Parts: sequence; structure tokens; C-alpha cells
Amino acid sequence: MGVLARIMQSFDEIEQQLEYFIYNNSVIEALEEPHDYQHGEAGFWSKPQPHQAHMQKHVLADYLRLTALCSQMLVNVKSEQYHKFGQSTAIVLNHIRQNTLLPNSTLEDVFNEIKQEMNIQRGIIADTYP
Repeated sequence: MGVLARIMQSFDEIEQQLEYFIYNNSVIEALEEPHDYQHGEAGFWSKPQPHQAHMQKHVLADYLRLTALCSQMLVNVKSEQYHKFGQSTAIVLNHIRQNTLLPNSTLEDVFNEIKQEMNIQRGIIADTYP
């Protein structure tokens, strides 16, 4: 298996881990005072239980390793997509770390955004290494 195929396989595996983590180990709670949030209703991530935090750390470490490798590859070839890759990675990291407000979001919305961003990342890497 070539390097590109292994990277794509790693993206697939991490996406599966994130799907399980988001749907089975995450909870979005409504803000008590939604009128304080200027964009309408919003939610926030509830604090994970210890077993959930363990899974969160594991998937975060896997994702950080993969994206660090991909970022370095993009730097090595002086890719114009480096910044786009970094922006996409930041969105996924915010969802893994669960440290942002979630305007009108459900767990399904969050996972769909993660999938969309990971598809962008896959595309950047695939276009860089055809």
C-alpha cells in the first residue's frame, strides 16, 4: 500500500472514530439564556465524563498525528492549499476538543460538518499527490 493510500485509510479510520465519539459520547446542551447569543439559539458541549474524555484524547491524538503529517507534506511541496488545509483542520479540531458554541446545531449537524471538512482535507492531499 502506498503512502497516499495509507493516508486516505487513516482519514477513513479517524472519521469512523469521530462518528462513534460524536454520536455516543457527546452531548449538546442549550444555552440557558439564548437571547444573550446574538445569532439566535445556540448550544454548548457538555463536559465529558471520564470515559468520554479518554476517547476524546485518543481520537484527538490520532487526528493531530495525521494532520501534522499532511501539513508537513504540503509544506514540503510548497502547496498553495496549505492554508486551506489548516483552516479545515481547525474546524475539525474545535469539534473534537468541544470548545465552541454551536449555533442551531445537532450532533448530526456537527458530524456532517466534520465529514465535509475531512473530505476537503482528503481532496487537498489527493490533488497534491496524484
